[in-house]
Amino acid sequence: MHLLIDIRSTSPTDPVITRYASNWVNLWQSRHPGDLVSYIHFSHQKCPENGKSIIAKHSWYWKWKSLKSPWSHEIFRCVNFSGYAPYDKNIVTINHIFDHTNTLYPSTEKSWIQEIVKKYTKKQLKKSGKIIVPSLVIWQETVDIIEIREDNIEILPYISFSLLTGDRRILHQLSISWPYWIYDGSYGSEANIYGLLGGYKAYRDLGGTHTLLLMWQPVDMELRRISDMVQKMNLTWSVRIIGILEEEHIESLYMHSSGWLYIGAYYGGGPRIGLARSHKIPMLISDSPSLSDYHTGSITIHPNHLSWLGQSLRDLEHKTKKEKRNVSNDDIMKAYEKIIAEKR
Repeated sequence: MHLLIDIRSTSPTDPVITRYASNWVNLWQSRHPGDLVSYIHFSHQKCPENGKSIIAKHSWYWKWKSLKSPWSHEIFRCVNFSGYAPYDKNIVTINHIFDHTNTLYPSTEKSWIQEIVKKYTKKQLKKSGKIIVPSLVIWQETVDIIEIREDNIEILPYISFSLLTGDRRILHQLSISWPYWIYDGSYGSEANIYGLLGGYKAYRDLGGTHTLLLMWQPVDMELRRISDMVQKMNLTWSVRIIGILEEEHIESLYMHSSGWLYIGAYYGGGPRIGLARSHKIPMLISDSPSLSDYHTGSITIHPNHLSWLGQSLRDLEHKTKKEKRNVSNDDIMKAYEKIIAEKR
């Protein structure tokens, strides 16, 4: 079988999604060494080393896209880790909905052409060979919003990442003091980044000393608002907006982190929480149903009742217990094998 792995992403490319897909391929190849693997990606993206490269062109959403290859006798299946509609409608595609806030809910701030593309993506997902979601709540929302048959959606948790070698010298290069906590999610209203900053201010007022790292990169308007709020709260030296990092830098920061934070009503960070769990980082997360798989062993807080967030962060300082997950990579890959076999 020729397995196509769709990792298309606009610039800046999300290295966590690409790495997650590469980890998935490693697990698949360990079980099916005879299968050919190719990555579908844009020209600005680096193709992982464990597969061949198929460079996709940016095109209008209505353009018919087909993958022409000399392997016409082969069985093709596509596993789509991107946020795009299936690339080739003639190939059965297994689609992942990682970020339900972005994929399922249209944004009023998008342009009219972006809204059309979004509607087209939903339409194509409805025709998809199978949709994979990481939790029951996203399964329920996908059924309701896309109006897809329940038996066409599978719930599979994130696989555990194989850990890379993190270099502690990266902390010095980025002028990051230890200990620190990581926020590595979206910057939309669903993430409640301002509530997090308010709780972190309360934590510092209680005598807390951990640094807060804001990873990834907010859009310019949000960046200005966050920077202004940090300055007004006198948190300039304790809150760092890190921005976009290379894969090895992300690995180093996760490896040495003392905690991972997310208090939003909806989780929109994709497999980042899977990366945090792979590193067994203590978590403080909202009690949102979209994060229910991670509540065991974590400190939880209601996203609309953050008056105790400062004290909860103090409690996180002393949390060292790191829970083991209940589902193994082997169990998850067996489920993928069944799904892909059903579509042959």
